[in-house]
Amino acid sequence: MKTAERTIEERKYDGKTVILSNLNKIFWIKEAYAKGDLINYYETISEYILPYLQDKPLSLFRNPDGADQPGFFQKDVDVNSMPEWINTVEIFSESTNKTIDYLICNDKASLIYMINMGCIEVNPWLSTYLKPEYPEFMVIDLDPGDNTFQEVIRVAFFVKSVLDKLNITSYVKTSGSTGLHIYVYVAEKYTYETVKKFAEDVAHQVQKKIPELASVERSPSKRKHLIYIDYLQNARSQTIAAPYSVRPKPNATVSMPLNWKDLNENLDTQDFTILTVPKIIKEREDPWRFIKQNKADLSHLLLPK
Repeated sequence: MKTAERTIEERKYDGKTVILSNLNKIFWIKEAYAKGDLINYYETISEYILPYLQDKPLSLFRNPDGADQPGFFQKDVDVNSMPEWINTVEIFSESTNKTIDYLICNDKASLIYMINMGCIEVNPWLSTYLKPEYPEFMVIDLDPGDNTFQEVIRVAFFVKSVLDKLNITSYVKTSGSTGLHIYVYVAEKYTYETVKKFAEDVAHQVQKKIPELASVERSPSKRKHLIYIDYLQNARSQTIAAPYSVRPKPNATVSMPLNWKDLNENLDTQDFTILTVPKIIKEREDPWRFIKQNKADLSHLLLPK
Protein backbone atom coordinates (compact mmCIF):
# COMPACT_ATOMS: atom_id res chain seq x y z
CA MET A 1 0.00 0.00 0.00
CA LYS A 2 1.41 3.39 -0.95
CA THR A 3 2.05 5.78 1.91
CA ALA A 4 2.83 9.48 2.02
CA GLU A 5 6.36 10.39 0.99
CA ARG A 6 6.79 13.08 3.67
CA THR A 7 6.38 12.58 7.41
CA ILE A 8 4.96 16.10 7.95
CA GLU A 9 2.47 17.67 5.62
CA GLU A 10 -0.12 20.43 5.47
CA ARG A 11 -3.47 19.77 3.84
CA LYS A 12 -6.34 22.20 3.36
CA TYR A 13 -10.01 21.31 3.61
CA ASP A 14 -12.50 24.08 2.86
CA GLY A 15 -9.91 26.68 3.75
CA LYS A 16 -8.87 25.03 7.02
CA THR A 17 -5.26 23.91 7.31
CA VAL A 18 -4.50 20.62 9.06
CA ILE A 19 -0.90 19.83 9.95
CA LEU A 20 -0.27 16.11 9.65
CA SER A 21 2.64 14.42 11.38
CA ASN A 22 4.44 11.06 11.31
CA LEU A 23 2.65 9.97 8.14
CA ASN A 24 5.13 7.15 7.55
CA LYS A 25 4.79 5.74 11.05
CA ILE A 26 3.65 2.13 10.79
CA PHE A 27 0.29 1.63 12.50
CA TRP A 28 -0.24 -2.01 11.47
CA ILE A 29 3.06 -3.88 11.60
CA LYS A 30 2.10 -7.14 9.89
CA GLU A 31 0.21 -5.37 7.09
CA ALA A 32 2.74 -2.51 6.85
CA TYR A 33 -0.06 0.08 6.86
CA ALA A 34 1.09 3.52 7.96
CA LYS A 35 -0.64 6.42 9.64
CA GLY A 36 -0.74 8.14 6.25
CA ASP A 37 -2.74 5.22 4.84
CA LEU A 38 -5.28 5.61 7.65
CA ILE A 39 -5.60 9.35 7.01
CA ASN A 40 -6.01 8.75 3.28
CA TYR A 41 -8.81 6.28 4.00
CA TYR A 42 -10.74 8.78 6.10
CA GLU A 43 -10.19 11.48 3.49
CA THR A 44 -11.74 9.21 0.86
CA ILE A 45 -14.81 8.16 2.88
CA SER A 46 -15.40 11.39 4.81
CA GLU A 47 -18.73 12.16 3.10
CA TYR A 48 -20.07 8.81 4.26
CA ILE A 49 -19.02 8.95 7.92
CA LEU A 50 -19.63 12.64 8.67
CA PRO A 51 -23.47 12.45 8.70
CA TYR A 52 -23.20 10.04 11.64
CA LEU A 53 -20.93 12.42 13.56
CA GLN A 54 -22.88 15.66 13.07
CA ASP A 55 -23.11 17.59 16.37
CA LYS A 56 -22.26 14.47 18.39
CA PRO A 57 -19.74 14.59 21.24
CA LEU A 58 -16.81 12.27 20.57
CA SER A 59 -14.94 10.09 23.03
CA LEU A 60 -11.50 9.90 21.48
CA PHE A 61 -9.88 6.48 21.58
CA ARG A 62 -6.29 7.23 20.69
CA ASN A 63 -3.69 4.78 19.40
CA PRO A 64 -0.70 7.08 18.79
CA ASP A 65 1.65 4.08 18.57
CA GLY A 66 -0.60 2.16 16.21
CA ALA A 67 -3.10 -0.68 16.31
CA ASP A 68 -0.58 -3.13 17.74
CA GLN A 69 -0.07 -1.11 20.92
CA PRO A 70 -2.54 -0.26 23.71
CA GLY A 71 -4.64 2.85 23.24
CA PHE A 72 -6.39 5.15 25.67
CA PHE A 73 -9.64 7.10 25.88
CA GLN A 74 -9.63 10.89 25.99
CA LYS A 75 -12.92 12.68 26.47
CA ASP A 76 -11.67 16.02 27.77
CA VAL A 77 -9.68 17.70 24.99
CA ASP A 78 -7.20 20.55 25.45
CA VAL A 79 -9.01 23.42 23.75
CA ASN A 80 -6.01 25.74 23.98
CA SER A 81 -3.76 23.41 21.98
CA MET A 82 -6.18 23.02 19.07
CA PRO A 83 -6.75 25.17 15.97
CA GLU A 84 -9.34 27.88 16.55
CA TRP A 85 -11.63 26.36 13.92
CA ILE A 86 -12.03 23.13 15.90
CA ASN A 87 -15.45 22.97 17.55
CA THR A 88 -15.77 21.77 21.13
CA VAL A 89 -18.62 21.78 23.60
CA GLU A 90 -18.70 21.79 27.39
CA ILE A 91 -20.74 18.97 28.88
CA PHE A 92 -21.02 17.90 32.51
CA SER A 93 -19.63 14.41 33.06
CA GLU A 94 -21.21 12.39 35.83
CA SER A 95 -18.28 9.95 35.88
CA THR A 96 -15.75 12.72 36.63
CA ASN A 97 -18.20 15.06 38.35
CA LYS A 98 -16.99 18.03 36.33
CA THR A 99 -17.59 19.83 33.05
CA ILE A 100 -15.31 18.65 30.26
CA ASP A 101 -14.64 19.71 26.66
CA TYR A 102 -15.80 17.24 24.01
CA LEU A 103 -14.63 17.49 20.42
CA ILE A 104 -17.37 17.98 17.80
CA CYS A 105 -16.59 16.75 14.29
CA ASN A 106 -18.85 18.31 11.65
CA ASP A 107 -16.43 18.67 8.76
CA LYS A 108 -13.58 16.97 6.94
CA ALA A 109 -10.86 19.10 8.50
CA SER A 110 -11.97 18.18 12.02
CA LEU A 111 -12.15 14.50 11.07
CA ILE A 112 -8.62 14.44 9.69
CA TYR A 113 -7.32 16.47 12.64
CA MET A 114 -8.76 13.84 14.97
CA ILE A 115 -7.29 10.94 12.98
CA ASN A 116 -3.90 12.65 13.02
CA MET A 117 -4.12 12.55 16.83
CA GLY A 118 -3.99 8.76 16.53
CA CYS A 119 -7.72 8.07 16.61
CA ILE A 120 -7.92 4.91 14.51
CA GLU A 121 -11.58 4.50 15.34
CA VAL A 122 -14.28 7.15 15.67
CA ASN A 123 -16.65 6.89 18.62
CA PRO A 124 -19.62 9.29 18.71
CA TRP A 125 -22.42 9.50 21.22
CA LEU A 126 -25.84 8.34 20.03
CA SER A 127 -27.22 11.82 20.76
CA THR A 128 -26.10 15.32 19.83
CA TYR A 129 -24.89 17.96 22.26
CA LEU A 130 -28.01 19.98 21.30
CA LYS A 131 -30.33 17.28 22.71
CA PRO A 132 -27.98 15.21 24.86
CA GLU A 133 -30.73 13.24 26.60
CA TYR A 134 -32.47 12.20 23.36
CA PRO A 135 -30.56 9.70 21.19
CA GLU A 136 -30.77 9.75 17.43
CA PHE A 137 -30.35 5.98 17.23
CA MET A 138 -31.09 2.90 19.28
CA VAL A 139 -28.32 0.31 19.06
CA ILE A 140 -28.12 -3.38 19.87
CA ASP A 141 -24.58 -4.72 19.94
CA LEU A 142 -24.13 -8.46 19.40
CA ASP A 143 -20.94 -9.65 21.09
CA PRO A 144 -20.05 -13.21 20.06
CA GLY A 145 -17.46 -14.04 22.68
CA ASP A 146 -16.14 -17.40 21.46
CA ASN A 147 -19.15 -18.12 19.24
CA THR A 148 -18.92 -18.22 15.46
CA PHE A 149 -19.82 -15.31 13.22
CA GLN A 150 -22.52 -17.41 11.58
CA GLU A 151 -24.15 -17.79 15.00
CA VAL A 152 -23.99 -14.01 15.44
CA ILE A 153 -25.79 -13.64 12.10
CA ARG A 154 -28.49 -16.03 13.30
CA VAL A 155 -29.07 -13.95 16.44
CA ALA A 156 -29.15 -10.76 14.36
CA PHE A 157 -32.00 -12.12 12.27
CA PHE A 158 -33.95 -12.93 15.43
CA VAL A 159 -33.48 -9.31 16.56
CA LYS A 160 -34.70 -8.18 13.16
CA SER A 161 -37.75 -10.45 13.35
CA VAL A 162 -38.80 -8.99 16.71
CA LEU A 163 -38.48 -5.47 15.32
CA ASP A 164 -40.22 -6.40 12.06
CA LYS A 165 -43.29 -7.54 13.99
CA LEU A 166 -43.47 -4.08 15.51
CA ASN A 167 -43.14 -2.45 12.07
CA ILE A 168 -39.76 -1.05 13.06
CA THR A 169 -37.12 -0.88 10.35
CA SER A 170 -33.65 -1.90 11.45
CA TYR A 171 -30.22 -1.54 9.88
CA VAL A 172 -27.16 -3.69 10.34
CA LYS A 173 -23.41 -3.19 10.15
CA THR A 174 -20.34 -5.16 11.07
CA SER A 175 -18.69 -4.02 14.27
CA GLY A 176 -15.32 -4.01 12.56
CA SER A 177 -14.32 -6.80 14.90
CA THR A 178 -16.26 -10.06 15.43
CA GLY A 179 -19.79 -8.83 16.11
CA LEU A 180 -22.69 -7.00 14.53
CA HIS A 181 -24.43 -3.72 15.38
CA ILE A 182 -28.15 -3.24 14.76
CA TYR A 183 -29.40 0.35 14.48
CA VAL A 184 -32.89 1.81 14.71
CA TYR A 185 -33.55 5.48 13.94
CA VAL A 186 -35.49 7.02 16.84
CA ALA A 187 -35.02 10.64 15.69
CA GLU A 188 -34.34 12.26 19.09
CA LYS A 189 -37.97 11.67 20.03
CA TYR A 190 -37.42 9.56 23.15
CA THR A 191 -35.16 9.77 26.18
CA TYR A 192 -32.27 7.39 26.69
CA GLU A 193 -34.23 5.78 29.50
CA THR A 194 -37.13 4.97 27.17
CA VAL A 195 -34.87 3.79 24.34
CA LYS A 196 -32.81 1.58 26.64
CA LYS A 197 -35.94 0.05 28.15
CA PHE A 198 -37.22 -0.73 24.67
CA ALA A 199 -33.88 -2.23 23.61
CA GLU A 200 -33.88 -4.32 26.79
CA ASP A 201 -37.35 -5.65 25.97
CA VAL A 202 -36.18 -6.59 22.47
CA ALA A 203 -33.11 -8.34 23.90
CA HIS A 204 -35.22 -10.36 26.33
CA GLN A 205 -37.60 -11.35 23.55
CA VAL A 206 -34.70 -12.68 21.52
CA GLN A 207 -33.23 -14.52 24.51
CA LYS A 208 -36.58 -16.24 25.06
CA LYS A 209 -36.63 -17.42 21.47
CA ILE A 210 -33.07 -18.80 21.41
CA PRO A 211 -31.87 -19.31 25.01
CA GLU A 212 -29.41 -21.92 23.78
CA LEU A 213 -27.57 -19.28 21.74
CA ALA A 214 -28.10 -15.77 23.15
CA SER A 215 -28.12 -14.06 26.53
CA VAL A 216 -28.58 -10.66 28.13
CA GLU A 217 -26.12 -11.61 30.88
CA ARG A 218 -23.20 -9.18 30.75
CA SER A 219 -20.61 -11.35 32.50
CA PRO A 220 -18.88 -13.81 30.11
CA SER A 221 -18.33 -16.27 32.96
CA LYS A 222 -22.04 -16.29 33.74
CA ARG A 223 -23.41 -16.46 30.21
CA LYS A 224 -21.17 -19.42 29.33
CA HIS A 225 -20.49 -19.35 25.60
CA LEU A 226 -23.66 -17.49 24.67
CA ILE A 227 -23.81 -14.45 22.41
CA TYR A 228 -24.31 -11.28 24.42
CA ILE A 229 -27.20 -9.06 23.35
CA ASP A 230 -25.90 -5.73 24.62
CA TYR A 231 -28.60 -3.07 25.01
CA LEU A 232 -26.67 -1.04 27.60
CA GLN A 233 -25.00 1.09 24.93
CA ASN A 234 -28.23 3.11 24.92
CA ALA A 235 -27.19 5.47 27.67
CA ARG A 236 -25.94 9.04 27.83
CA SER A 237 -22.22 9.36 27.02
CA GLN A 238 -21.93 5.75 25.86
CA THR A 239 -20.31 5.40 22.46
CA ILE A 240 -20.03 2.87 19.67
CA ALA A 241 -17.83 2.73 16.58
CA ALA A 242 -19.41 4.86 13.87
CA PRO A 243 -20.44 3.45 10.49
CA TYR A 244 -17.31 3.33 8.29
CA SER A 245 -15.02 3.66 11.30
CA VAL A 246 -11.76 1.74 11.17
CA ARG A 247 -10.95 -0.47 14.16
CA PRO A 248 -7.50 -1.10 15.70
CA LYS A 249 -7.73 -4.75 14.66
CA PRO A 250 -5.70 -6.97 12.32
CA ASN A 251 -5.99 -5.95 8.64
CA ALA A 252 -7.43 -2.55 9.60
CA THR A 253 -11.02 -3.74 9.43
CA VAL A 254 -13.93 -1.32 9.07
CA SER A 255 -17.35 -1.16 10.71
CA MET A 256 -19.34 -1.59 7.51
CA PRO A 257 -23.03 -0.81 6.89
CA LEU A 258 -24.74 -3.68 5.07
CA ASN A 259 -28.05 -4.78 3.62
CA TRP A 260 -29.75 -7.51 5.58
CA LYS A 261 -29.50 -9.71 2.49
CA ASP A 262 -25.71 -9.45 2.77
CA LEU A 263 -25.80 -11.51 5.97
CA ASN A 264 -25.19 -15.00 4.67
CA GLU A 265 -22.73 -17.87 4.96
CA ASN A 266 -20.31 -16.14 2.61
CA LEU A 267 -20.04 -12.93 4.64
CA ASP A 268 -16.57 -12.35 6.04
CA THR A 269 -15.84 -9.26 8.14
CA GLN A 270 -12.27 -9.37 6.86
CA ASP A 271 -13.60 -8.30 3.47
CA PHE A 272 -14.06 -4.77 4.80
CA THR A 273 -10.76 -2.97 5.36
CA ILE A 274 -9.16 0.38 4.63
CA LEU A 275 -7.97 -1.16 1.36
CA THR A 276 -11.32 -2.49 0.13
CA VAL A 277 -14.05 -0.22 1.54
CA PRO A 278 -13.42 2.89 -0.61
CA LYS A 279 -13.93 0.82 -3.76
CA ILE A 280 -16.93 -1.06 -2.36
CA ILE A 281 -18.87 2.07 -1.45
CA LYS A 282 -18.31 3.58 -4.88
CA GLU A 283 -19.68 0.48 -6.61
CA ARG A 284 -22.87 0.00 -4.57
CA GLU A 285 -25.87 1.93 -3.35
CA ASP A 286 -25.62 3.00 0.26
CA PRO A 287 -27.64 0.37 2.19
CA TRP A 288 -28.38 2.94 4.91
CA ARG A 289 -29.41 5.76 2.57
CA PHE A 290 -33.03 5.73 3.79
CA ILE A 291 -32.31 5.26 7.49
CA LYS A 292 -33.60 8.72 8.45
CA GLN A 293 -36.77 8.17 6.48
CA ASN A 294 -37.70 5.24 8.71
CA LYS A 295 -38.40 6.79 12.09
CA ALA A 296 -39.34 4.20 14.69
CA ASP A 297 -42.54 4.42 16.68
CA LEU A 298 -41.76 3.12 20.18
CA SER A 299 -45.33 3.36 21.41
CA HIS A 300 -45.26 -0.46 21.45
CA LEU A 301 -42.87 -0.32 24.35
CA LEU A 302 -44.36 -3.36 26.10
CA LEU A 303 -43.68 -6.09 23.61
CA PRO A 304 -46.11 -9.02 23.24
CA LYS A 305 -45.17 -11.89 25.48
